[in-house]
Amino acid sequence: MATLLDVDKSDVEREPWNVARTAADRFHCVVALKGPETWIASPTGTLRRYRGGGVGLGTSGSGDVLAGVIAAFVARGCPPDIAAAWGVFAHGEAGRRLSRRIGTMGFMAREIAHEIRVRA
Repeated sequence: MATLLDVDKSDVEREPWNVARTAADRFHCVVALKGPETWIASPTGTLRRYRGGGVGLGTSGSGDVLAGVIAAFVARGCPPDIAAAWGVFAHGEAGRRLSRRIGTMGFMAREIAHEIRVRA
């Protein structure tokens, strides 16, 4: 994100909510800025925060799972900002459940995907 916005990484770490808002406004899109907390900003000015998840989500392919979950919510008719919020929540809670069961680190992206429950 620092590279996209041409700011220092320390700016992103210090004020992630402001960076997420700036990116959403500049690029006219919904932004989910991951870090110790996730900040979801929309170009309309809406800002949401998710505090869960855990360090185990920082694994190869985890972001792909998150993107797929968000895309699935959009495909089912959710507005993009709501889809991002629900996707971040579902992804984070899957990480939380895996952490309880197998430890805070060491799980794979496919395990995250399997933790996300879908009910028809």
